[in-house]
Amino acid sequence: YTEKDIERIARHLRMKPADFEAKFLRVDEDNDKVLQNLPCFFLNDDNTCSIYDVRPKACREYPHTDRKKIYQINNLMIKNTIICPAAYEFVERIMKNLAK
Repeated sequence: YTEKDIERIARHLRMKPADFEAKFLRVDEDNDKVLQNLPCFFLNDDNTCSIYDVRPKACREYPHTDRKKIYQINNLMIKNTIICPAAYEFVERIMKNLAK
């Protein structure tokens, strides 16, 4: 979560940014602010997002297939192929192109 994400979502939830961070986020090994728990707290029972209009940047850009420097997230992309059909198709097309 970026600082802008935190501010935007906290405002939407009528919370202070610090309270939002304390309730939902933690700092990971890369010093990034990430969700404390998965699946996402904001994921509804029908797999829709309860904060869709203000969702974080990472969610807006998912599955990240339009990144200019896609090689920077190769490991993440491979992990995403398990859960995301678009990521799977993206990796399959790259593999076919490399085989040519």
